[in-house]
Amino acid sequence: MIRHVTAVPFLVCLLCAAQAAQDTGDLDRRLGLAEVERSHGHLAAAESMLAGLQAEIERTEAPGLRLLVALREQGLLRDDEGRPQEAIPFYERALAIVRARPEAKPVTIGALLANLASSYADCGDGGRALALATESMTILAGVDRTNPEFTLALYAHGVALRRLGRSTEALRDLREALAIWRQSVEPNFAPVSLIQEGIVACLIDLGFFNQAEATEREALALREKSLEPDSPAVASSLNNLGVILAREQRFSEGRPLLERSARILEQFGEKEQQRLATVLGNLGGLLLAQARNSAPLYAKAEEVYRHKLAIEERLFPPGDVRVAQTLETLGEILYSEHAYQEAGQTYGRGLAIQQAAYGPSDPQTQAAAKRYNTLVKKMK
Repeated sequence: MIRHVTAVPFLVCLLCAAQAAQDTGDLDRRLGLAEVERSHGHLAAAESMLAGLQAEIERTEAPGLRLLVALREQGLLRDDEGRPQEAIPFYERALAIVRARPEAKPVTIGALLANLASSYADCGDGGRALALATESMTILAGVDRTNPEFTLALYAHGVALRRLGRSTEALRDLREALAIWRQSVEPNFAPVSLIQEGIVACLIDLGFFNQAEATEREALALREKSLEPDSPAVASSLNNLGVILAREQRFSEGRPLLERSARILEQFGEKEQQRLATVLGNLGGLLLAQARNSAPLYAKAEEVYRHKLAIEERLFPPGDVRVAQTLETLGEILYSEHAYQEAGQTYGRGLAIQQAAYGPSDPQTQAAAKRYNTLVKKMK
């Protein structure tokens, strides 16, 4: 999702209007500092600052422009942290405030609608995301298409289309958004790299892996130039590039990227555990593919999958199918290491979860059961 496009102009514009109504320069300054912390990837510091700021604004002022800015920053922060479901209430409340103000500019409403659309897309609700993004583009129809605010709506529209499986149409929107932003007076590396990430996803969907690799490498370079070297955004690009290389069977190139991504996310503790589990799954899959030609790597793959399983068992309920998938893969690895008893127990746990979730007649369950029966026969 696009996080930083036009964040500073949006903030400055609103705060200038607020300053004319009430001279509370310290709040304005602190809101500006929180935005800077967030945009540079210092998410924990920004979250702490914004929580206190929002509480202070609500205690001292009627709902207005400063609260709108604080709410939007809260939403952007949660999107940056990969928590779009938590971002949605902040955007919706900010949108309600701005819609209630007759003097509000359409560009402000359009930008908030685009933020909200992107969060819904990240949550998997492509239909709702597309409706919001379309409304945003309609509101911004009178805005010059070279305006960065229009880029935000285009991006949200593209992300929503991809969620609905319409990657060719999404790619068109995203490429137009990228062209607009690159031609802006003060191009910002962060939004450019985020748009590129969306383009990469579409290219992968469409099977254009060489183009996807080149675009992802450019996005990674931009993020390393504009953000902290160990930021979650850098970890995201490292992971994506590692996955692309793994799909091309370039395991020796992809592995260090995935390992570095995992090390970065480990530093953020509980906040990045779900994304860490995803990266570990990608790293484990790469190691498993390598291990078929180099048996000692099964032990490394087992270590990675055990780590992934430990995280998922903390994050998800016992019957979650994501835990089942990890258990089944770990069971297959243990079988390859001749740890037959534990392999059967581990895979069996995963199969039981899948049967409870989907039922024994589900094709996925039947395929898992077939693999389990094959594994048991080989053990005998």
